[in-house]
Amino acid sequence: MRRSVLHLTAVLVAIGALSSGLGSAAPRYQASASEPPTGLTAIPEVMLGPRPDRVPVSTPTPMPSPAGTVKPLPTRMPRPAATLRPLPVPVIAAQEVTLVNLDTGRFLWQSNARAARAPASLTKIFTAMVAVDLIGMNTTVTVPASISQLPADSTFMGLTAGERLTVRELLDGVFLNSGNDAAETLASAVTSRSSFIAAMNTKAARLGLRGTHFENPSGLDAAGHYSSAYDLALAAVYLESHYPALVAIAATPALTIPATSTHKAFALVNINKLLRSYPGAYGLKTGWTEAALGCLITTSSRGGHRLLAVMLGAPNGTAYAEMPKVLDYGFELLGVLPRPAAS
Repeated sequence: MRRSVLHLTAVLVAIGALSSGLGSAAPRYQASASEPPTGLTAIPEVMLGPRPDRVPVSTPTPMPSPAGTVKPLPTRMPRPAATLRPLPVPVIAAQEVTLVNLDTGRFLWQSNARAARAPASLTKIFTAMVAVDLIGMNTTVTVPASISQLPADSTFMGLTAGERLTVRELLDGVFLNSGNDAAETLASAVTSRSSFIAAMNTKAARLGLRGTHFENPSGLDAAGHYSSAYDLALAAVYLESHYPALVAIAATPALTIPATSTHKAFALVNINKLLRSYPGAYGLKTGWTEAALGCLITTSSRGGHRLLAVMLGAPNGTAYAEMPKVLDYGFELLGVLPRPAAS
């Protein structure tokens, strides 16, 4: 028993000596005041070696494909050249031309369109509008004796002084036969002929037409009586949108007005040849005098589009031949197929 105790005591002394030697071998760690106490053991710093060079990647050697499977790379095709070409403007002998897209009001072409010229019977589109403005369509008017003073080479509806007709019937004579007698009768239906002509000039001014002035309701040549293709185009566009009854009258190829107790019968034929020769034409007014030469306002529709063209100063006999060139040019500008053959 005594021997066992002595042996245990010796073992404990040896263990204590060993622990004391280990504690003195390691340096004592002192925590800084800025570091919180921790029970973790510090991780020693790992020193990285130099960065290895980039490993080159070998390019694989292409292997030949089996026969018949090799496809050539697509060849880049050049851009196609533009197929659209500028449309040549038609060669026209008339001194003034305008061409308007009636659906948009945009001018498509103008040639010397603002020069003051005699407008001949194109004047009558103002006569018609002012008559409707002042007295309506159904008023009955008496034909004045002054129609006997019109030149013998005038165009006539065939009125006789003293006859009584409605404004509508007189407008038929204005547009179909371009009757100077019908225009003068309308002008005398108000207080006086001079006041009617003043209303025509007021109408032009209200439409902003600075190059237009009238001296009579028929379009006979007179000093101070003038307009331009540009002004007449604006006036015709206005008529198209505000006077549908006049548009319908101008599109009438022929008409018979039966006799009544106040007037004889009238067989009227529209002198606008394009209504019969140009497919789609439906108006609007013709004119000619020695000073004005050939004059036309033409409206036409094709492929859902509508055009209006004005021509002034066309040499004798050329207006009806040249107006189709202008209209064809306009429809081609709008991308409409060529006009169908006349039936």
